[in-house]
Amino acid sequence: MLAELNIRNLAVIPDASIRFEPGLNVITGETGAGKTLLARAIALLLGSRADSGMIRPGEDEAFVEAVFDTEGMTAAVPGLDLIPGEALSVSRRLLPGGRSRAYVCGRGATVAVLRELASGLMAFSAQHEQRSLMMADRQADILDTYAGSEVTDMREEYRLLYEQRLEAAARLEALTQDSRLRQRELELLEFQLAEIKAAGARAGEDGELEREKTMLLKAAELKSAAGALGEALLDGAGGDSVKEQLSRLLPALQESAEIDAGVESIAGRLQDCVFELEDLGREARDYAGAVVDDPQRLQEVEERLELLAQLKRKYGPSLEEVLSYGEAAAVKLETAAACDSDETSLREELDRTEAELVSLALELRQARRKAAVRLEDEAQGHLGELAFDSTLFSISLKQLEGDDALGVDHLTASGADLVEFLVSFNPGMPAAPLADTASGGELSRVMLAVKSAISGSAGAPTLVFDEIDAGIGGETGTAVGQKLKGLAAGSQVICITHLAQIACFADAHFSVIKNSAAASGVTETGVRRLDGEGIVDELCRMMGSDPSDSQARGHAASLLERSASV
Repeated sequence: MLAELNIRNLAVIPDASIRFEPGLNVITGETGAGKTLLARAIALLLGSRADSGMIRPGEDEAFVEAVFDTEGMTAAVPGLDLIPGEALSVSRRLLPGGRSRAYVCGRGATVAVLRELASGLMAFSAQHEQRSLMMADRQADILDTYAGSEVTDMREEYRLLYEQRLEAAARLEALTQDSRLRQRELELLEFQLAEIKAAGARAGEDGELEREKTMLLKAAELKSAAGALGEALLDGAGGDSVKEQLSRLLPALQESAEIDAGVESIAGRLQDCVFELEDLGREARDYAGAVVDDPQRLQEVEERLELLAQLKRKYGPSLEEVLSYGEAAAVKLETAAACDSDETSLREELDRTEAELVSLALELRQARRKAAVRLEDEAQGHLGELAFDSTLFSISLKQLEGDDALGVDHLTASGADLVEFLVSFNPGMPAAPLADTASGGELSRVMLAVKSAISGSAGAPTLVFDEIDAGIGGETGTAVGQKLKGLAAGSQVICITHLAQIACFADAHFSVIKNSAAASGVTETGVRRLDGEGIVDELCRMMGSDPSDSQARGHAASLLERSASV
């Protein structure tokens, strides 16, 4: 159950802490005192949108926290393994700019996690939810919740299968869309890959050819220069070669070395020079002989370079990128070839999934029909206790798309059924959709009757009602109070109300009090628990009487006495 609600700097509430009790907890207060803020605080913990305008003026942030007592809780809470007896806290911190942070037991969490967790601990019924009760999707959710795990587990299985079907259908559509365009793309890929393969290019080939081209263009010059050097060193040009001239000087130096040892080094170096010049001459002559001066080869190289240049213009600025493009094209063609077999297998998979989905939708429909009969009877009984003795409540289940045999086109994410709550508040009048016939007060009581039925089946441990008494009063208010009291026997109930006929049934009564003359200069709202004479005073105020009026106090006391006997 919800043990404690803590609020700091939320609009006019600077600091408030409410310690709730098991049973029926009632919150009352004058109009404008701030009761709605308590409802908004709970809504924030259930994941509603944060608004920086809710931060108290002059403060940097607002904070709301709910602490739950898990002792005796047996219901599963989504996303959490409960340890009975351990306190569980969920909180939300509101920051400027509409930002917020969520926490579970002091640890950061996403708002989605907070929403899932808190929704398993609290069910919040406000005026907006009463209006949502008129929506077909919400009515289907209510019926499934009432049906219990048999239907909710089946619906989750159906939902997963439905998503699987959507994914398979999307993949099949992607494979089959615009097949002619895809065929043209494949033909282009085949042509491009064939062109690249036919060229037989290899990485770095263009660089090698550029160097060969340069040599072929300068072949005559290279041959002449190297040949002239070889001739000068070995053969001479109209006379002795350089080698021969130096060789003739060598004997005289060698004889001088016998006279003066200092000449020996000079003679040795000259000998080395002769050998080196002979090697150099031969190398230059060999190079000149190897130089190719071949106009035909030059033409071949230039044509090859032009072919590679064309490939680079089409497929990439470098030859390496051309080759990479070819590899990628080959992969795409292999993938495309596999697509045909994939399309066949995917279509078979989709057919199987759709058949399972239709079968499961039919099972879900049958289970819903059984649950609808039970919910009709139970809600009818609760409506009778809420002064709706002659009201007729029924649930209609129709196929979403006409009366034809159920097919995949009839399916949605929640099944193939249009669930509609029908009601007739006047004897002899046919039942009509709730959205078309219920006033605010009638809708409030239908909501309470449905919640009462659900609480006995698969409800949350704590039920929160805000303005469940809208549009009612008098004996009807008393009937609603009795129903809330009965509901509180099995679940903790928190009710924000303006009716004394409801407040008198409280196990714990809290009053919201506004102080417009606070020392801070900003209106402040606080919450205090009432007891004894304080409860009588508040009931008098709620009935529009002065608490000092003895007759009003007697009336309030009689309300409390009457509620105690229920």
